[in-house]
Amino acid sequence: MGAAIKDIRREVKKSIDLADDKTVKMIYAMLEVEQKEDAWTDAAFLAEMEARAKEYESGSAKLFTLEEMENNARRSYKARKK
Repeated sequence: MGAAIKDIRREVKKSIDLADDKTVKMIYAMLEVEQKEDAWTDAAFLAEMEARAKEYESGSAKLFTLEEMENNARRSYKARKK
């Protein structure tokens, strides 16, 4: 763990100790949601990642270069503006 993270943890702990009840409850709720949404323990997510990896490895996946993605995004953005 880097020094910066240790400093952040220290500041967060101080802030929580000084926070009002509503803020503490809000932070706690955010932490609960994050724990429940851990994608790497979600079976459906892992199955989708496995399927996509197999498509990539077999060569059946449609892949784009960064330049192609940027050009597609620009065209899409311009089309929306019209």
